[in-house]
Amino acid sequence: MLQNKQAVVQCIQTCTKAANDIRGTANGINNAGVRDMLTQGAHHIELCIRQCESATQMP
Repeated sequence: MLQNKQAVVQCIQTCTKAANDIRGTANGINNAGVRDMLTQGAHHIELCIRQCESATQMP
C-alpha cells in the first residue's frame, strides 16, 4: 500500500509542476481569452491535486 501512496504523491508533485508551468505560461499571454483558458486548465489540475491529497490522508 505504501508503494501506491508514494506513486500518488509523485503524481501530485508532477501535476503541481504542470499547473505552475501552465500558470506561468498564461501570465505571458496577451490574448485574454487564451490566458483565461490556460488559467482554467491550471485550476482544474489543482482541483484534481486536492482530491489526490485527500486520498493520501486516508488510512
